[in-house]
Amino acid sequence: MTKKEINSAMTIANSQETLSEVDISIFDGFGLPDFKPVNTTLRQVARLIRWQCFLMNGELDAQKFNELCYFAKQRFSIFGN
Repeated sequence: MTKKEINSAMTIANSQETLSEVDISIFDGFGLPDFKPVNTTLRQVARLIRWQCFLMNGELDAQKFNELCYFAKQRFSIFGN
């Protein structure tokens, strides 16, 4: 993923858009060394950001977001919305 794509996914994650139907199971174990790169959509990454990086009070956990971005740049390729 590029920085622009991460910003686009973050915009979606911060929106009121419903993402509950979006499957994020392809990201299971994305931080493990043997995780294989995946093709994904911005909406899937946006849901992952919501799942991994937002606290119960709605605020962003910056450390978790930075970790996700580190792996996203190496292991996620965007192919659609």
